[in-house]
Amino acid sequence: MSGPHEPEATVRIERILHARPDRVFRAFLDADLMRQWVTPDDLDVDRITVDARVGGRIEVWHSRHGASTGKFEGRFVRIDPPQELVYHWAFVGTEPEKGEYFDTLVTIRLRPWGSGETQVNVVHERLAELRKGAPDVHQKLVPGWENCLDKLERTVRGAPTDPR
Repeated sequence: MSGPHEPEATVRIERILHARPDRVFRAFLDADLMRQWVTPDDLDVDRITVDARVGGRIEVWHSRHGASTGKFEGRFVRIDPPQELVYHWAFVGTEPEKGEYFDTLVTIRLRPWGSGETQVNVVHERLAELRKGAPDVHQKLVPGWENCLDKLERTVRGAPTDPR
């Protein structure tokens, strides 16, 4: 059993995006913008719902090559525009009744940086159960976040995000 202080229990990523914090913050709460960046390139967003208020829910259904791969779902814990967003983020497999449900916590902090840029700090924690129950998903967290932040950069700059 892993403890909460083991490196595998938390992922930290920092990035500078070429857009103002208010625009970046909006991209975390607007379903149309999220659709452009919220899943790694190997997944397609089938449907997304966002109730952008504390206690509100977020759900992102996704698929790979037309086959459902489950969804991400969460609940907003803190919304402090345009500097901080905290939400539960659960990985729900295609058979949650069989235990494919891993609740994690994501904290996004945004700070003005340079001239019109934003420093984004992502802290994704409470990952021990995910690592144990779905090691393949856990192993893809850092590359997945990196890929999503690349797509987020293109989204907030207004460029197309899908090269296909």
